[in-house]
Amino acid sequence: MKFSSFLKDRIAYTAVYIISTCAIILIMYLTLIINRLEFPINNIFYAFLVSIVFYIIFIMYDYYRNKSFYNQLNSILNSEKDLDYILNIGSPNNFEQAMFKKVLLKLYKLSGDKTIKYEEAHKQYMYFVNQWVHQMKTPVSVINLLLQEQVSEGQKEVFESISEENEKLAHGLDMMLYNARLNGFNLDFNVESFDIISIAREVINDNKKSMIRHHIFPKINTNKEISVQTDRKWIYFVINQIVINAIKYSKSDSEESKLITFEVSEEASKTTLSISDQGIGIPKEDLSRVFNAFFTGKNGRKTSESTGMGMYLAKKVCDNLGHGLLVKSTEGFGTTFSIVFHKGKNIFNL
Repeated sequence: MKFSSFLKDRIAYTAVYIISTCAIILIMYLTLIINRLEFPINNIFYAFLVSIVFYIIFIMYDYYRNKSFYNQLNSILNSEKDLDYILNIGSPNNFEQAMFKKVLLKLYKLSGDKTIKYEEAHKQYMYFVNQWVHQMKTPVSVINLLLQEQVSEGQKEVFESISEENEKLAHGLDMMLYNARLNGFNLDFNVESFDIISIAREVINDNKKSMIRHHIFPKINTNKEISVQTDRKWIYFVINQIVINAIKYSKSDSEESKLITFEVSEEASKTTLSISDQGIGIPKEDLSRVFNAFFTGKNGRKTSESTGMGMYLAKKVCDNLGHGLLVKSTEGFGTTFSIVFHKGKNIFNL
């Protein structure tokens, strides 16, 4: 607390002190006049001045006596540290400060108890979500196996439609599972060096039915292995999400074939995997909000399939991995998402 702020808090005390001092001097002066005793007026002003000097000295002493306590309170307000910093507050200089410290410690304890309670409830909820998703994935897999059996020509279209909806259900469950795991990212994280193109091929293979169904074909513009350091499972989720979006916004009712292109560029400080589609593109006004949670944009409102969470989760994963995730798009001509793998420094945000 600054000295000026300290004085402002004591304006009322100062006013009462000056008024009471003036009242006492006035009473004494009137008493002398009534008793017809002479008393030099200069002595009155001198007494008033001495009284004010003593008051100023006391105010300064009181401020510097409590300055350390005020500074610690100010540090707590401006600190970005956690609540444990409150425990380091210094010894109080009076009963008021002692009560204030007790209030802070009580609030800290209540806050800590509530935090523990909510964390426990959150853990139980996350456990339930994980168990539920795994249980739901079993019937999805069974349905997928049944759909692979031979069916008559008349049933083919119906079964293909069921298969497509089953794929959407499986993707939704995966997204929910990854969202639940994201809260404990540092507990589910393993950095290794591997060929990023192998992950791209794995994603392509897992989405080949959907690509064939919508006449969309992958193209990888490199034949060599390009190693990056990242977490295999999490980066698979990011690439898979980009590919699923590319398929979703590239498909059309016509028989025209379209491409999803994978391209890798290497520089001294980074490796970039770019995934480009030939879809409807993203409107310019929506580009800056692509990675916002629940943002579906102009394109998303055209279909009920969009949740607005896919690219948000992909961005969160890339941030935690220390990778960049960029987007470029021209409406009507397609979209390019680029994953930037930085080199030569500790980039993982654990």
